[in-house]
Amino acid sequence: MSSALEILVPVLGGFLAAAGALLAVLWLAPGGRAVRPPLDSDSLSEPRQFLFRNGYLTEHSQNVSFLLPDPIDHLRAWDDLVDALSDIGDGVAAAFAALRDAGQPFRLTGAFGRDRVVVLGLRDGPEMRITVSTAEERQGSLRIDLPSLRAMETEMSMLARAGDSNPALSWAIDAEGRVIWSNAAYLDLVGRCAGPDAARGWPLHALFPDTGSGQPDRSRRKARGRDGQEFWFDVTTTAADADGMRHGHAIPLDAVIKAEDSLRTFIQTLTKSFAFLPSGLAIFDRQGQLALFNPALMDMTGLDGAWLSRRPRLADFFDALRDRQKLPEPRDYKTWRDSLTDIARTGSQGTYTETWSIADGTVYRVTGRPQGDGAVTLMLEDVSADVRADRTHRTEREMLGGLLDGLDDGVIAFDAEGHRLFCNDAARRLWFGEDGDAMLPATLDGCIAFWKTVAAPTPAWGELRGFLLSPERERAEWSETVRRPGQPDLDLRIAPLPGNRIALFFRPDVAGSAHLPDARPLSRLHA
Repeated sequence: MSSALEILVPVLGGFLAAAGALLAVLWLAPGGRAVRPPLDSDSLSEPRQFLFRNGYLTEHSQNVSFLLPDPIDHLRAWDDLVDALSDIGDGVAAAFAALRDAGQPFRLTGAFGRDRVVVLGLRDGPEMRITVSTAEERQGSLRIDLPSLRAMETEMSMLARAGDSNPALSWAIDAEGRVIWSNAAYLDLVGRCAGPDAARGWPLHALFPDTGSGQPDRSRRKARGRDGQEFWFDVTTTAADADGMRHGHAIPLDAVIKAEDSLRTFIQTLTKSFAFLPSGLAIFDRQGQLALFNPALMDMTGLDGAWLSRRPRLADFFDALRDRQKLPEPRDYKTWRDSLTDIARTGSQGTYTETWSIADGTVYRVTGRPQGDGAVTLMLEDVSADVRADRTHRTEREMLGGLLDGLDDGVIAFDAEGHRLFCNDAARRLWFGEDGDAMLPATLDGCIAFWKTVAAPTPAWGELRGFLLSPERERAEWSETVRRPGQPDLDLRIAPLPGNRIALFFRPDVAGSAHLPDARPLSRLHA
């Protein structure tokens, strides 16, 4: 028992001592928030002004102890002022924050004690000015300091000048639909459309009559001048505000309208020009829809003009061609079609060109050219006649080559630039024996250099080169003998061909050139 008392007595003594110290501190220490003196009836006889820079109170009026604690903490004065004025309304903190962060001015009214006060806040350069004044309802007056009034007047003048210098039209409409305010651009257009008297009348002349819906609206509107000139605008009208006012703004569109008219005229001119184009033309815009086509496209594809006028997409266009069997049938049609519809994204890879052989024997050369803005130009050319002519020409050449290969005489033909056009099997055997893989050089100079190494020197090679390189002199057939050491001599005959081409005939052990075949049948070579 005695040991428990020995422990309990010191603990109780310490607790009582701590409680006494705490009471002493609470008795002597000031409250957490400084106590402001009560607001008497004359506290706001004059406006109180506070000037802040970067959140620091730089200047203030006299006798502001009813708003800020004494002594004033200039670093916390902003927050203290917001706390003191928070009783007049809920929007005080938000208004102060908007002024500090965005420079948005405000005007707040409310009860402060027994008085009604007005709080004004505005930014003046780098400084923020707060003014607190009383609104004496009995006298119908508002006390405000002169610097704040001048700053507000300066801002209003600046806003008025900005509105009058704006090239866009601006106006305000009251609840009855009357135009009660406008800027200088609006008045100038009123004078041009309705005369100078209408610009001075009241209410103002309505250039764009209100629809009466009261809802926000945006449309393209037109005003006509007294001289018949038309003015186009993009008109935007706001909804009614708290005072029942609606605001309108009109951006001039004359340049846009002229550009659209010019583009429309240009497209019409292109359409008329393309109407006589024998090739089928289809232009797809950046959205992949058909924007322009010509009559030849309908004739070549069999597609209906009404369907084309509905602006089908590029993939639908190819599907319609497939249904009418106007394109080749690949193994994987979907992959092939997708590769064609994606040519707009492969503009850096150049133009797409392909030859379509249709089931009915028609051959189309299809050219797809991607444009820089994502559009695609597709052109179809009927090259069936060219393909048939090329095939006929190739057949004739092969037939003629077969005939010449059957000759015992060697025949070699060169074009005007000295490139070898033809060499039959007999010519290869005369110079290389039975080596079937051997081939004479591809040019006349190369052949002459080769012949000089295997034949005896002769002036015929120089004359042959001069014969080809001098087409202006008279070209006549001539002959020469080429001697080859250890091998039979060759009788060489040079015959001119049309187009400055030449033909060389080689025959071994020929007594005279009269028995050589005539060179004139070779005139069909590459004629």
